[in-house]
Amino acid sequence: MKIQVETVSPIERKVTIEVDPERVAKELDRAYIGLSRRVKLRGFRPGKAPRKVLERQFRAEVESEVAQRIVSDTFAEAVRTEELPVVAAPSVSIAEGVAEGKGMKYSARVEVKPQLAPKDYRGLEVTRKPPEVTDQMVADELTKLQDSLAQLVPAEGRLEAQEGDWATIDHEGTIDGKPFEGGKAEGVTVKVAPGPVAEGNVGQLTGKKIGETVELDEPFAEDHRNPVLRGKTAHMKVTLKGLKVRQPPALDDALAKTVGIEGVETLEQLRARIRSDLERREKRRAENELKDGLVKAALAKNEFEVPPALVERAIDTMIEGAAERFARQGIDLRRLELDMARMRADLREQALLQVRGALLLEAIADTEKVEVTDEDFQAEAARIAEDLRLPLAKVQQQVRGAEAREALKNRIREEKALALLSSAANIKSV
Repeated sequence: MKIQVETVSPIERKVTIEVDPERVAKELDRAYIGLSRRVKLRGFRPGKAPRKVLERQFRAEVESEVAQRIVSDTFAEAVRTEELPVVAAPSVSIAEGVAEGKGMKYSARVEVKPQLAPKDYRGLEVTRKPPEVTDQMVADELTKLQDSLAQLVPAEGRLEAQEGDWATIDHEGTIDGKPFEGGKAEGVTVKVAPGPVAEGNVGQLTGKKIGETVELDEPFAEDHRNPVLRGKTAHMKVTLKGLKVRQPPALDDALAKTVGIEGVETLEQLRARIRSDLERREKRRAENELKDGLVKAALAKNEFEVPPALVERAIDTMIEGAAERFARQGIDLRRLELDMARMRADLREQALLQVRGALLLEAIADTEKVEVTDEDFQAEAARIAEDLRLPLAKVQQQVRGAEAREALKNRIREEKALALLSSAANIKSV
């Protein structure tokens, strides 16, 4: 097998491969032997059909299948032999296809990682906002917690709806004077606030008393999930049946116990835990902002092309991450009818920055001959366990596989490269 590699650009190679006739013949023999065992031909027992008969009926399919297998195998061999840092599947063009007694020749264009020689990454000028946790931040978190635990209770001492109330209603709607599916319901809870009825808001109830009815027109969006309602306007009759208000729990030890955090039994313990979590969060924020600043400063001094396939892969990862977060909240991202093309376009700049940063840090780690030791693996596993409040043994189990260990190794090398940039940088606090 002959291999020729041409540099098309810093991120693309053209690989031309010539396969000798003997290898082609061997692959054809294997293909026809396998075919004879699979197919049933009249007059022949399985595996006994002459090759010439098979060739007359199946030559095109067999040669196409053999060509695909040869390309797959020989391209993989070429990548290993030439140590090509490919990042995507190749685009293949066959110059000389598979034929009996002949060799095969094809070319493949493939994206590769750029070979970087990083420069000027020491002495970077960056700013840093130190982590800070104030009493007000703790108080705000407690207020959020209170609000999340609030319950709807009947409004006492009044019959008139006020903005911000939660109302129990009966409603009946028509379109062009005719009822429609979903237009009638009883005992529905809505918020007395401006906004679309479809989102659970009925601001027109403000000032109305229990038992009174309001009439309103509600337009449906042109892209409404129900095709029958798209672009239509519903006339709604809404009757106020009851009023509720959100009542948060008192800030006391009982609330602390309700939260269900291990080791938290009193309000003061809850405050301490919130402060600890905020300190950890703010420390992470400060570290991430510093890392972002270092990477952007280093990228400003190192211009290079990025393989489009890596950017698209980064976008895929972002969307998958968003889908997982939504799934944990019980939301199926596929049912939201999102404009995926627009979403990908919106994420592309962020993905490009992420990929450029990762490639540059990898190159800096290579230049500085950064190594990852067993102690580094152990320390990183311990840090992850502490960060996620998980048992160390569980984290160690999760990163035991070859693929997970390689990903963790790359992450550690990246962190070490960032630490090197940080130690050599001119950092100013703001």
